Order: sequence, then C-alpha cells, then structure tokens
Amino acid sequence: MKVKNKEYLYNLLKVASPSGFEAPAQDITRKFIKGSADDVSSDINGNLIAFKRGSGERKVMIVGHADEIGFMINYIDENGYLYLKPLGGFDVNLLPGLRLDIHHEGKVYCGIIGKKAVHMLRGDGDAPKLKMEDLWVDIGAKDKADAESKVAIGDIVTYHSSIEELSEDRIVSKATDNKVGVYIAAAVMQELAKTNLKASYYAVASVGEETTMKGAITSSYNIKPDIAIAVDVTYTSDIPGVDKRAFGEVSLGNGPVLALGAALHPKVNGILRDLAKKHKIPLQIEISPGRTGTDADGIHAQRGGVATTVLSIPNRYMHSPNEVISLSDLDNAVKLLVEFVKSIDDKTDLSR
Repeated sequence: MKVKNKEYLYNLLKVASPSGFEAPAQDITRKFIKGSADDVSSDINGNLIAFKRGSGERKVMIVGHADEIGFMINYIDENGYLYLKPLGGFDVNLLPGLRLDIHHEGKVYCGIIGKKAVHMLRGDGDAPKLKMEDLWVDIGAKDKADAESKVAIGDIVTYHSSIEELSEDRIVSKATDNKVGVYIAAAVMQELAKTNLKASYYAVASVGEETTMKGAITSSYNIKPDIAIAVDVTYTSDIPGVDKRAFGEVSLGNGPVLALGAALHPKVNGILRDLAKKHKIPLQIEISPGRTGTDADGIHAQRGGVATTVLSIPNRYMHSPNEVISLSDLDNAVKLLVEFVKSIDDKTDLSR
C-alpha cells in the first residue's frame, strides 16, 4: 500500500464518525480526494460525492459508508453514571469492561462500561444475556452534577481503540466497518485521476448505513447510476468453531469477496469475475440470497433499477473494538475496481 494511502486509511480509522455524525470522516476523505476528481460535493444528508467525467453516457457509482457503530448518552443518574442507546447493532455481552470515548463540545472524556461483578451475581448458572439497560458508563463523576459538568444527554460515544499492526499485512482497528469501503472508493478515484474514462465515475462516502440507510438511498437517487457497487466488509469463516456449511469459506488475505444473490446483478458480477481472472486478482465468493445488509439494499431498486452488486473485505470480529483486516485485500479490491471502471462503456450489456 502506498504511504499516502496508508496515512489516509489510518486517519480515517482513527476519527470518530458514528452513524449520523460522519462529518469528521468526510473532511478527511475530501482532503485526500481533492485534485483527483472533477468535482467533490456534499448533499443535505452529509454524503460526500466525488465525480470524474467520462466521455460516454454510463454512470458507475462505488459507495462505502463512512459511519461506524457507536452510542448516544440517554440518561445520567443521581450518582453520575451514564446510560446509553446504540447507534447500530452489536453483541451487548461484548461490552462490559470496555473503554469508551465520550465526545462533548470538542473534548473527549474517557468512560468505562460497568456491570455487577461476577461475585455479586446470585446463583451458579450461566450469566444471563445482557441488555443495554444492565450496563452503565463510569466517567469518574462524584454525582449527577459533576457528570453534567463534562457531558450531556445526546453526546456521541465511540469505542476507545488504537490501530495496531499485527503483521506487515494485518491490522486491528475499531472501525474498519466500513471506513475501508470509503477508502477503496477514494483510492480508485486517485488511481483513475489521469485516465480517460468512457463511463463517468462517482465515488461516494455514504452516511447512516448502520442505522437508516439514508445515504445510499438519497445519493443513488440523485446520481442515477447505471451500475453501483457497494463496498463493505463481510465476516470470515477462518476462525475456530465456524461451520462453513452454513457460512461459506471466506478468509483474510485471499482477496476481496464478491456476493452472489437475488438482488445482485449477474452481468456486473460476470464482468468482475472475468477481470479478476484476466488480471490475476484473487477473488472470493459469498452467497447473499436476499437482503445483503449493505448499502446495496438501498440502491438496487432505486428509480427504474440499478445494476448493483457488493464487493466486501474480509473482517474478523466485526462490530467490535478489535476488527482485523488484511491490507492486501484492500489493495486487490482497488486493483479490481479500477479495471472495472475502465472497462465500462455505453455498449456494456446490462440486460437481465
């Protein structure tokens, strides 16, 4: 990975941008992509849309969502403990003991997710499945007034996490879902900066995928793409105890993952598979029979229909503070999508 690209990726992963509050991440992408696109704009929902004009009529949209999962402060009790509501989905049983960043008026405060110690639980059976209201956040406040001098109802909260390089190729971070999709869309624009295209290319950093899907819906409505590729992450089956009969075979470092399913366009998938074979780019396959759980769900039926598919990056421990990905999978996704955008022209057959 190029030094400039890696710096951009790490900056994107570090910044807090929970669903509905993506502006800081969008600013980082805007700076990275400036100069490689013919136009960079934002819409009323906060989507960032970069555009490179082609000589033909076709429009290709590649979209990654800029939001990460997070929380909002919902209640502060008399003892100064905070209670949260989620922005996005996760395993609540994963949360106890984690450190959080609480964002209030430009300042960041540390919080710890607490629950009753195991010694205080009655009975000797398995611990019950937790609910959000079973957990609180301790910011070291003496009481409610002390807590309210630092934070407020509605403040956003994110995982406290740093980026660690587990190897030359594998990194761990809190928000590869789905800052990597934004990175790929922007990196493709950088690679195409000096290329004469036949199809116009739109790189989109969408908002709200983890909660409302509004970014994908409104950006695709305005762009009116002929082809859309949602770039997201997908779970891996290369960890202990996973039944590959149920979850298929997806591993870190074996390339991006192409989804096949009812909502996904076979001609677009065919082009991607042919290009991967031609350029010797590793490509994995997963099955997504119905809804994909990605921005593609908000795009494929837009207006009169969009030829849509999903290309994903393998991600271990998704929706946790310690998501693990392979940098080579990002590089190969960028290579494949650069070739894809270059291959599209007005004669590309999108019939189904």
